[in-house]
Amino acid sequence: MAHVSDSDDIVAKLLTESFSRMSYTDKLELITKGRPTPQLNLVKKTKRFERHFNIGNYARYNWMTGSTREQKLYCWDCLLFGADSGSWARDGYSDLGSLSKSAHRHQNASGHLRATIRLKTFGDTRIELQLDEQQRRGVILHNEKVKRNRGILKRLINCVVYLGKQECPFRGHDESVTSSNKGNYIELLDLVAEYDSDLHTHLATSTVFTGTSSRIQNDLISAVASVMTDSMKEELRKAPFVTVMLDETTDISNVAQMSYVLRYVTDDGIKERFFKYEDVTEDKRAEAIATRLLEFLRESGCIDKVVAQCYDGAAVMASGLNGVQAKVKETIPQALFIHCYAHILNLVLSKGASKIRECKVFFSHLSGLATFFSRSAKRTKLLDDICQHRLPRAAPTRWCFHSRLVCTVAEKTRELREVFEHIVDHHTEFDDETVHCSDGYITLLTSFDFSFWLKTFHAIFSYSDVVFEILQNKGFDMQFCLARVDQLQRQIEQEKGNFDSVYDETQALVGPPRGRGAQGDVRARYRELHCSVIDSLLTQISNRFSDHKKLEFLALLYPQQFGHYCNYFPTAALNSLMESYGGYFDQPRLHTELAVMYGMSDILGKSSADIHQFLLKKGLSESMKQMYTLSCIILTIPVSTASVERSFSALKRIKSYSRSTTGQVRLSDLA
Repeated sequence: MAHVSDSDDIVAKLLTESFSRMSYTDKLELITKGRPTPQLNLVKKTKRFERHFNIGNYARYNWMTGSTREQKLYCWDCLLFGADSGSWARDGYSDLGSLSKSAHRHQNASGHLRATIRLKTFGDTRIELQLDEQQRRGVILHNEKVKRNRGILKRLINCVVYLGKQECPFRGHDESVTSSNKGNYIELLDLVAEYDSDLHTHLATSTVFTGTSSRIQNDLISAVASVMTDSMKEELRKAPFVTVMLDETTDISNVAQMSYVLRYVTDDGIKERFFKYEDVTEDKRAEAIATRLLEFLRESGCIDKVVAQCYDGAAVMASGLNGVQAKVKETIPQALFIHCYAHILNLVLSKGASKIRECKVFFSHLSGLATFFSRSAKRTKLLDDICQHRLPRAAPTRWCFHSRLVCTVAEKTRELREVFEHIVDHHTEFDDETVHCSDGYITLLTSFDFSFWLKTFHAIFSYSDVVFEILQNKGFDMQFCLARVDQLQRQIEQEKGNFDSVYDETQALVGPPRGRGAQGDVRARYRELHCSVIDSLLTQISNRFSDHKKLEFLALLYPQQFGHYCNYFPTAALNSLMESYGGYFDQPRLHTELAVMYGMSDILGKSSADIHQFLLKKGLSESMKQMYTLSCIILTIPVSTASVERSFSALKRIKSYSRSTTGQVRLSDLA
């Protein structure tokens, strides 16, 4: 039994503060202390004597307790766990004359027995299940609210992701309640809310957070972009090597934007990931760009993994003395510079053709042909009706567009003549300029000179287009692309022998040459021009692709040579590798692994990517670690900055269609 003083009346406190409202810890502490058994001044007066309360009753009834303040007896068990408000539970008992009878009747009551059982079993179950009803109800309501709010936030995020993927603008010019068009984001939420009661209720009743403000939109865009960036950084952490690819363009707001793309190899294959745009308007010097690049690589945690850097041929980027590539090599000596091969091929075609007067005149006529239709809806409609194919516009810096134009005109020459003849025949329906130009183009399309060069370049571009597509595909390794460039060189050289067939076919189609160029040995003159174009292109290829000698080590995994390597090991290629990346390899071990691999029938004729996957799937990445490292380096080295160029297309769409004043951070996040 626990004795308490009058000043510490636990029973009196329980009468004012219900036991059920106490915390579990306080309940357990109170039960552990036990019932108080104070001496009470209870007196029962009769005519013959006075009856006083005997403290021994506490021992007789192990549930009995008392309050010194109230001077009454109570049932300890019912006071704690009883649900009734009888005399022994809440009112108290003080009649000593009937004490024994009343106590006996109470301890046999079912309510008392239930309270006793609850007291004796208190604490046997999990603590959280002993929480009082009010607290449990509060937890349930809180969890339901959290679940509902998470559902609402998930819907907001899904709307942001949808608009971002579909490249739709978020904001509207007028987002007020009375606006008929509040912008794509709010309008999409309203549409979803029509079929989603939870979202409808949230948008209609929420006063603190609706999720429709511009700040919340930016926060959600930033959050999605952060999750994606973290995922890419996790890929970077696992990747053994990295190549950085940069390019710069000026957007619609006349801001110079630098695009950062990283290339690396994972277990799933080659990845080229866009990371961000950066405003470089204030300082476009090589030193400033290199500083920004190195800072970006440190932030991404991959500066020690960089094995190559790929840019276009601009002097500020490519110069071996003071260009960005030279500045980066001061910090990362193994970062081999790769001039974008797609840019090189573009330069080969543009420079090779522009050096000859007749070729330059031909392409200017060709560009004018496309411009003629693009400037008039009526002309374009006629072209669609008769030719059923529009002419692609020629871009002065993109010779793949010249190629498309050459191919289209070569395939649709007869239909184009019909278009121009229709205009001349129906001259009253067109303006003077249209009729005049059409008459001139009829003459052009039937001229020997134009037709000769059209056939010549149609044949050349049929080869170069294939290589151009290969160079822009990130899935092909460098050695494969170099082999295709060598093949292109051989194909163009073979075109020299096709002069007679080109000349004869042109003459059969439009007749012999006429005009000033028809004097003397005309065939010999055209042969000389034809050879000059071919030689110019071959010279450009030889000069501009000459730096691939530094990539001689790529031949180590050239599948077509594996049979030859079994007898003649490519020592020169191995020495080239050690010169560029010797720090990553154990040369004797690599030599052994290569010799073993060249004799394996399982990988005979397989590409570097196939070898890489073979080593992973067969669990040989550790057993043949040098081979695995070599395949990773070769696959990490890119052939072009095509992914960077594609990011500029996204930049143009975001800035043009969404908002030209988009902030720099939001711009990168959206991209």
